[in-house]
Amino acid sequence: MLVATGYDFMKTVMPHHHDVNIAPLKMDPHEWIVLAIGFVVSFFVALAVVAWFMHWVRQRGFVPFALYRIVLGIGLLALLVRGFV
Repeated sequence: MLVATGYDFMKTVMPHHHDVNIAPLKMDPHEWIVLAIGFVVSFFVALAVVAWFMHWVRQRGFVPFALYRIVLGIGLLALLVRGFV
């Protein structure tokens, strides 16, 4: 994922990029700083969410999570069959 994302990002940032659907992206130092801050913040938020979820699973087990996913899956299948999705 890291390599694919990096490749796509570099294609977008390169000034000689000639893809029809994506315009060249101009990055100044301020935008690089904003991008770096967003990367760091999203990393730590994701780390905290995973730690919280692992703690939650250790206390309660996977049964509530599995039931939630099964009910949601059945609901989405029902919507798909009826043509809503």
